[in-house]
Amino acid sequence: MAGRLRTLGLRQSPAVPPVLMPPGDFHPPVPRRPALSLKGRRSPRLYGLGLALGLPGIAALILYMIGVRAGFELETGPLAPWLIVETVSIAAAVGMIGSAVAQARQRRVDGWQDYNGPSPLLTLGALLALVTALELPLEVVLKSMSVDLESASATLAVVLVYLGAYVSLVHFLSVRTGAMTWHDVVSPARLAPSSDDWTGPGPAPGWRPNWAGAIGSWRSQVSGSRMGNVLVPLAMVLHLLIVSYMASALLMVGLGLHASDISPEIPTPLGNVDRLLTIVAVAIVAPIGEEIFFRGYVTNAWARSVSRNSAILRASLLFALVHVANVTTTVGSVSWRVALFDFGARIPVAIALTWLYMRRRSIIASATLHAGYNGAITLIAFLAS
Repeated sequence: MAGRLRTLGLRQSPAVPPVLMPPGDFHPPVPRRPALSLKGRRSPRLYGLGLALGLPGIAALILYMIGVRAGFELETGPLAPWLIVETVSIAAAVGMIGSAVAQARQRRVDGWQDYNGPSPLLTLGALLALVTALELPLEVVLKSMSVDLESASATLAVVLVYLGAYVSLVHFLSVRTGAMTWHDVVSPARLAPSSDDWTGPGPAPGWRPNWAGAIGSWRSQVSGSRMGNVLVPLAMVLHLLIVSYMASALLMVGLGLHASDISPEIPTPLGNVDRLLTIVAVAIVAPIGEEIFFRGYVTNAWARSVSRNSAILRASLLFALVHVANVTTTVGSVSWRVALFDFGARIPVAIALTWLYMRRRSIIASATLHAGYNGAITLIAFLAS
């Protein structure tokens, strides 16, 4: 056991014993199937549903979102164009979910040993369509009730919709298909091994000691405990804030943006109730949903078959890319620069969260850092206002 871990480069046993097999190609050779053909598919009807509804629907939604950023707006009357977008979103969600289920079934039949659930990219497409299908009618209802969409209560309602979509897709497309369990999501074991894993309770006898000596021993005792899943992330919050602020400042200068061009992510609350609702939405509900999907599912899926660095890079870029959808600016000459800003500014946060999830092998650790970071920037916004 110890010899095998030394081969993998681990200096101490992780808190969650990993599957001691380096990531690689665990996919047996299968006959090549044309992408547009149903022949040889385990679930041809579901695959065809994805081709007929999923791909065209997602393409249409992306074009719609680009149009909104360029200034196109939907009316909210009884027969308004938003109903067309709603119909397309539902069709796209049905198609993408069907395609994801078909892919999971096919991978199991083909004998995939590392991860035999649907691709994170397919599931992300299903998430995009499902959230749009749920969010549009919610916004129409809130507007009809004269509720400000930028208010704290509306923000909480929207992030609760996102949370429901995150949990539902992970459960039905990954957990129920047998690709992973909820225990895998929370405490992953089958991840690409780290060359400096320090999540264990302490170095095994006879292993090479850490270069830091006493500091390394103290770090192993504190960070290796369960309490370390909370203390270590909290200790990282200030550092992450500094790095994130520096990256944001450089991006704003490089892209020629001003503070007024960047729409605030949280509403400016007026009372204590609004402040409380904003904290709950931004620092509790949002991190839980995003960690379940982007760390517990996306990172988990990729880290079973690719190297550690590749998994961190893929999952981090995907997380940052999704946040481009937060752009609310409708001035064409500015919106694309704001989109680049939103993408680039979140890369440090995305890398930190993904790295911490893989190194600690705990979603509690990444969720704590995520909540601490979001809570800190929310409190700063409160103080500034």
